[in-house]
Amino acid sequence: MDPMIAITLLSVLFLLCLMVIGVPIGFALAIVGLAGYTYVEGLEVALYQLSMVTWEHALSYTFVCVPLFILTGEFAYQGGFAGDFYTGVQKWISRLPGGLLITAFMSCAGFAAVTGSSTATVASIGSMSYPELKKHGYFPGLSLAALSAGGTLGILIPPSLGMVFYAIVTEQSIGKLFIAGILPGILLATLFCLTSLAIALIKPELAPRGADATWAERIAVLPKMSVIPIIFVIIIGGIYTGVYTPTEAAGCATAFVLVAMIVARRFSWKGVIASVVRAGQLTAMVLTIIAGGILYARFLTLTDAMPQMIGFLTGLGMGPEAFLLALIPIYIVLGMFLDIYGMMIVSLPIVFPITLSLGIDPVFFGVYITVMCEVALITPPVGVNTYVAFALGGKEAKMEDLFRWLVPFFFVMIAETVILIYFPEIALWLGSTKL
Repeated sequence: MDPMIAITLLSVLFLLCLMVIGVPIGFALAIVGLAGYTYVEGLEVALYQLSMVTWEHALSYTFVCVPLFILTGEFAYQGGFAGDFYTGVQKWISRLPGGLLITAFMSCAGFAAVTGSSTATVASIGSMSYPELKKHGYFPGLSLAALSAGGTLGILIPPSLGMVFYAIVTEQSIGKLFIAGILPGILLATLFCLTSLAIALIKPELAPRGADATWAERIAVLPKMSVIPIIFVIIIGGIYTGVYTPTEAAGCATAFVLVAMIVARRFSWKGVIASVVRAGQLTAMVLTIIAGGILYARFLTLTDAMPQMIGFLTGLGMGPEAFLLALIPIYIVLGMFLDIYGMMIVSLPIVFPITLSLGIDPVFFGVYITVMCEVALITPPVGVNTYVAFALGGKEAKMEDLFRWLVPFFFVMIAETVILIYFPEIALWLGSTKL
């Protein structure tokens, strides 16, 4: 065996061992990358690369949008605008079979349009919707499963921290990725709603109809629920028309929500400070993973093992569709042990060059891998969304019930992935019509 391939395999084994014993993924990647770089090039070069990678991305103009998008979502929650949107949707559709589940999914989609975090979506919408679901007699396991699945829309419907992460690592356009994520996000939200409707029709005792509302009540809530759509228009409308960059869009959205809080007399220093602290924590985590992951990727480039692996895999004669289908079970397994950023940073140095060699559009692949990361968010034992949702249920729900009712939503995500593989135009069409 080529010594460099042996070093590469040992580095992967070392990385897995560090993650198994609980070392955070960003630090694990940095440790392995630093060790590998030291072995090949020496300690001085390794330390220089680590400092340069961290400095380069910390000062990156593109990276600035990460804390700003997080702040936008946090301000929207602290200002009560997410609650206004949920209440408005509930007035309009809760009377449908499974209407409160559909309300939760539509609210998750709406909140996803102002934040890029899945866990924030679950926590924010779940804290408002679960008491309503409980009050109307919805089965706890089904309710929490729906909230867990609905939260995954947070990284598909733009703005998406997952897409920003992918764009930074692969040097793709954040704006193009955001535009590409709109239709797949709407499709997945629609499939979730239809699945909820089907469950309610088959087992109405698990998902009864909600309270009815008059047309006057429905019309009255429209002004209050308008803030969330306006934020989405500010972000995506500006990017789509080319008025400003994603980073500028993030700044405009953050400023708009802050002004809306003041105008609505919902501004509080406590809420602002909590939002800033949360944004700082998540930003530091993302930067650590990016720096560690890119250092590890550069080490892999030094070993020259990647061209050999790419040559082997492309030599199997798989076409683009077959290759993407083959990746599905691999990403499902990865999702059992890694979070979304870990999945991307571990797999992209190997997988991304292969996708390019097969002629797969890198923007489309960004949407594809984002959907697969959504699956990871509900896949045990690491599925973060499931534990956030389970915490909302207190002592009333059982984890086994939650996972059992996640199954139909899991297969909906897989179905969406297969649809996108064979009809990539769903993701790419809107970008091709950009004004």
